[in-house]
Amino acid sequence: MGADIVGGVSVQIGVHVEISGLRDDREQVGMTMLLTKVMREHRMDDEVFVSMRGKGADLSVHADSGDHKLIFNGFYLWGPAFEEMLTARATQLVSHAQVDYEWEFEEDEF
Repeated sequence: MGADIVGGVSVQIGVHVEISGLRDDREQVGMTMLLTKVMREHRMDDEVFVSMRGKGADLSVHADSGDHKLIFNGFYLWGPAFEEMLTARATQLVSHAQVDYEWEFEEDEF
């Protein structure tokens, strides 16, 4: 899930991405379309939900897997590459956008 990288350890991770600093509806809608497209490209669109938040000139877009964890192979390579790619695409679309990532790793139970 999330990467075409073969090998490595499988890990369960919660996905939480926020794109903030959006100033108007046009920027928010454009960023929602981008985030939805990226989730689809990385085959996460069935498990990570994109939503718009905020009012006025304090708008943001979120991608969130909620309490659900996704299974990734090779996350240690995929994660940084994904962050770099999405940040570049978001700031190309809206130069003042801020992109924050929170990866929630599954706790090992012994």
